[in-house]
Order: sequence, then C-alpha cells, then structure tokens
Amino acid sequence: MKKIATIIVTAIVISVLGLTLAACDNSTVQGQLIDAWKTGRPYEGYTYTVTDGDDEVGTYTSEIFYHAAFNETTNPSQVTVGSTTFKQLEGYLVRGNASVTLDGKTVTILTECYFAISDGGSFLTPSASYRKATVADGETTSVTETNIAYDGSTANYTHSEDGADALRGSISLSSPYYDNNEFHQMLRGMSTFSSSASFSFRVALVNGNEQTATSLTFSVKGTEDVETTVASISKGEDGAADSALDKTTFNCYRATLSRSTTISGASQTLYYTTDNVYAIIKDNSTQVSTNKSEWWALPHVLVKIVEPYKTADGATGSLTYTLTNISLVNPNA
Repeated sequence: MKKIATIIVTAIVISVLGLTLAACDNSTVQGQLIDAWKTGRPYEGYTYTVTDGDDEVGTYTSEIFYHAAFNETTNPSQVTVGSTTFKQLEGYLVRGNASVTLDGKTVTILTECYFAISDGGSFLTPSASYRKATVADGETTSVTETNIAYDGSTANYTHSEDGADALRGSISLSSPYYDNNEFHQMLRGMSTFSSSASFSFRVALVNGNEQTATSLTFSVKGTEDVETTVASISKGEDGAADSALDKTTFNCYRATLSRSTTISGASQTLYYTTDNVYAIIKDNSTQVSTNKSEWWALPHVLVKIVEPYKTADGATGSLTYTLTNISLVNPNA
C-alpha cells in the first residue's frame, strides 16, 4: 500500500493549480462561455468517479449556478463565497466538491469561485473564491481554508491551517486575470479550441508552503475516444425509434496542463468533447444525447482528468476523474 502524505490535498483536481490565473488574451473565452452557461440553463452539474489505478477512491462534482446582477428592487440577494459577501455583477458561481480516500486518509475539498460575466472590457473576471480542505484519518482531522477577494487586479487573500494565525497578503495581477479554482470549467468556452491549441499563463499560488507565482501551459495533443458510464439517448435514423445507451463514448480533445514547479515531467491531462453534448430536462430529470441537436448544447464538456501526485516515499501515482452523470436540474431549486 502506498504511503500517501498529507500533501495529497494538492493532488486533487480542484486545488493543484493554485488560486489565480492571468492569461495573455481574453479573446479565447469571451462570448462562448456566456452562451455555454446561461442560455436556457441556469444550472449545470457534472459528477465524476475518482479512481487510483483499478480502485475507486472517491467522487468529484462540479456545479455552475447563474446569478443575475444585484438590484435593490428586482434582485436584492447577494452572493457569498467563503467569508466574502458582495453585490454581484451578472455572472456564475462555480462550485467543486471532491472526496477521495487513499491509504486510510479521507480528503474532502470544497472550492467556490464567482465569475462576473463582464467588468468593463474584461470577461468572466473573478470576484471572490474560497477553498476548504479537510484531511481525516480516523484519529485526527486537519483543516485548511483560503479566501480571496478581488479588488480590481489585486487578489487579497487569507490562508489558515488548523486554527493557527492566518496568513494575509495580496497578489498583483495583470489584466485579464481569472481565478483557477475552477479553471477546468472555464476552458470549455475557448473559441480557439482545436487539436493544436496551446497557450501559457501565470498563476499565483497561496498555501501554507507557497505564496508565489508560477507558469502553466495548456496544450492540446490531438483527439481520443473516452468511454464513460453516462447514460444517453441515441437518435434514431430514417424514422427509427430512439434507443437508450447505458454507456457513452465521447470523442475528446486530449490536452495537457503543466506547472513549472510541480512533479518533474508530469502534467495533468484533460479530455474535452470535440463536439457538443446535448441535454434536456424531462420529468424533472436530465437526458443526454450526442446527436439530438434540437436539445440544449453543452460545448466542450470535461469528460476525464488524469492527475499525477507524489507519494510520501517519492513515487508518482495518478488519480483519474471520469464523468458519470450530467444534470441540468438544480438540486437547490
């Protein structure tokens, strides 16, 4: 059995990249992300099974909630992210929740980030983000929390570990900038998505060991079919009846996401659908299809993630996140 260090919390998809992303060009995301998340769909939810080799070790969910702009009369409620409550511009709250058990340790990570659709000339700029990681081994529990509130291009943060005095500071960012607690969902709206897309960007990291900047490179390496247990409807041809599938194979762009200061030679691998996935709500549940184009289109759905981690004895393993369910039904509605 591998000895997994407490640092396994950094090997979970929603935390490995740090906290804030500043990309070199916002033209790759403007417009499409707005359409992908808002039109007719105030909510999207994605569920993943997490495996370590052949062993199922946990689950991961990613949810996207649409919020109208704050208005004292028509929309007086405010958005709360971690310890930050604010009067929001129109935008999206993206929430991730992962729970993974390895070698007797259960790691639970909650992340949230609010993206404003437009702030002046910038698109999907972050307003605030939050990350809470809990590590429990049956005898002890460790908790770390990070809050970020954005003031223009300055990210003001607090970071606490097990009740100790919080680290406080700020990180200056060049515009445009994004918070990458939920960067994996942000990538879905790239207007330049292709089998050879590539770009690099800087991130600011905030944790107990690092308060620094590093570089990430996202690079598509071609396409690959990914089989999942997602149930779907296959559209009948020439008047034939539709048929139900227990498993669905998606053709995906295969991309790598590297970090300059992480495991040498290892990158995270992301698989996004090359074509739209279609979905519809029927009888308060969601049906999925790869070819019913009259249904709502979900562009570049994130189907699979392979993420490397380092064990306490120096070996390298990997966690695989595979999509198992898509929902357009908000469980809180």
